[in-house]
Amino acid sequence: MSSEELEAYFAGIELPEKVELVQGVVIEDIPLFLESHFSYLKRNGTLKSADVFLMRLNQLHDKIEELKTQE
Repeated sequence: MSSEELEAYFAGIELPEKVELVQGVVIEDIPLFLESHFSYLKRNGTLKSADVFLMRLNQLHDKIEELKTQE
């Protein structure tokens, strides 16, 4: 998903308290994670390093969707 699509997705859902993104990587403060990642993408979206931030946001999206199906 694009940065804009992800931003709209996260704005429209109830966020979990914390999420284990991948094994050993736990996001404890999801709103701060989202704020920092979207801020970086808005400032540096054309840099190659932005790919990692977008990848993590997509991983969080996928993890939240996975958790929804387990409910």
